[in-house]
Amino acid sequence: MSLPKKGMRATGAASASDDQRSVPLRGLLPSEALDFSPNRSFSRKKLISSVSTSVAIHAAILFILSWIYFDLPNHNVFETILTLVAGDNNSSGDAVEINFGELTEPTIDEVQPGLGDVGEIELEVMALDDNVEPLSPMKVNSEPIPGGDRNPGGKKIEATPNKNGNKRASVTKSQSMLATAIAATEAEGQRHAEHFVGRTPKGKAALLKRMGGTDASEAAVAGGLVWLKNHQLPDGSWNFNHVSSPRCDCTMPGRIENNPYAATAMAVMAFLGAGKTHESGEYQLEVRYGLDFLLSQGIRVGKGIRYYGELSGPATFYTHGLVTIAISEAYAMTGDDRLRLAVTGAVEFLADTQDYGGGWRYFPGQPGDTSVVAWQLMGLKSAQFSRITVPQKVFSGVDRFLISASSMRGSQYAYLPDRNNSPTPSMTAAGLLCKMYLGAKENHGGMRAGIRFLDQHGPEPDGMYYNYYATQVLHHWGGPEWDRWNSVMREHLIRTQIRDGHATGSWDIADRHGYVGGRVYMTTLALLTLEVYYRHLPLYQRDRIDFPLIQQEVQVKK
Repeated sequence: MSLPKKGMRATGAASASDDQRSVPLRGLLPSEALDFSPNRSFSRKKLISSVSTSVAIHAAILFILSWIYFDLPNHNVFETILTLVAGDNNSSGDAVEINFGELTEPTIDEVQPGLGDVGEIELEVMALDDNVEPLSPMKVNSEPIPGGDRNPGGKKIEATPNKNGNKRASVTKSQSMLATAIAATEAEGQRHAEHFVGRTPKGKAALLKRMGGTDASEAAVAGGLVWLKNHQLPDGSWNFNHVSSPRCDCTMPGRIENNPYAATAMAVMAFLGAGKTHESGEYQLEVRYGLDFLLSQGIRVGKGIRYYGELSGPATFYTHGLVTIAISEAYAMTGDDRLRLAVTGAVEFLADTQDYGGGWRYFPGQPGDTSVVAWQLMGLKSAQFSRITVPQKVFSGVDRFLISASSMRGSQYAYLPDRNNSPTPSMTAAGLLCKMYLGAKENHGGMRAGIRFLDQHGPEPDGMYYNYYATQVLHHWGGPEWDRWNSVMREHLIRTQIRDGHATGSWDIADRHGYVGGRVYMTTLALLTLEVYYRHLPLYQRDRIDFPLIQQEVQVKK
């Protein structure tokens, strides 16, 4: 089976809002009712005092609400008031013509558990050791875990006797509401953790064929990982100019040699996508050395950490987004607390450098483009899935940017939010994936029309970057559109993988911009595409697939 040409349609067969919290407004108790009896000076004074107090309180409330409305768009007002009252200043929000070398057209902060080995009926979450040393020299500040017999303020809830001599918990309204908020946050955190459950051995086995993978597609993934292993450099990095690897006679090296960070991040992502981490699987050393290299290149910028070294120009934020994805996924999959500071710093850097219009491009604060924005959002969402706090206003800004870059009622996307910039298939696929992760519903008109566009356009034989994004979009969507796409995309990648010589397991360049990243770039994108069946749980199909790992009791290892 061959890929259809552009405009032709592949053929085949058959086919998530945050809990709102509100603060109850306290009215006057019966004993506090105002006395309106005439000719009583005491009553008048009491009335004047009460009215004055009421005016002051309402003025303060209006001021707070006004500030919230104008400074935090799309934020729940009562949730913000609760946050202010409770003293919790952490809010949780829930790539694209990639070019690394030249100019061309993603809660409550807590110690993070990771995913352990998954059984038939339980998902084990590894407890963290507070005494572990980080992979890099940076120190990790541990936070106490909220919950248990302590409230987030650190005060025990004491029991006091009632009239019958029985003890009851003395819990204030704010404590009760905050406990509810904590429970909701923990439930949301578990939902995020489930995002990577398909990468565990049993999760992969359950999802691979159910979601459209085959033994042949898994064999292609295995061969690609071997090729990557054979091209890792002694310092733990990968280079787009892969011929610098020992005894390599592979063709099609990338044109850029000075950006090992992006190449290493993409390689690490490919291993992680197959469930191989620095703590489990047959590639532990390769992944660990890769992570060590990435962390060693972090540069402090204010409270944040940037992960593109001393690079400048188009390579900067592309690289930072890729590294953020890699270290976030490694943290989410292992719970290794040594990675937490690195992920938090990467998120801080993105939050501090986001443009007013909600995007990123090549320099901090520069108006964004859809290509760069998509990588950053995927990095932010990966961090959030690893239970790292991401300010909601950052996601709101990304949504604002995407609206500015969209056309056809949100069904297609351009490279730049400019009326003279026409939408393209690759930007449309990237934009739709971003909207999915920002919470767009299945019945959203723009989303449905966008899916129809990708379905009718079909895979591109020379557009691997577009294929990478569109594969994810249609995987999340499911249905006959996914079946048609997958039946063509999967077989094309299996058929075009190199099967002889030192290049065995890799893919030749088949992308208009692939010459920049070369064989490493092409191979990692192909691997990530073939890992789609289990790399992420489908956003729109979680309730439709009979997968026992999703809604199961979570037990923490002691």
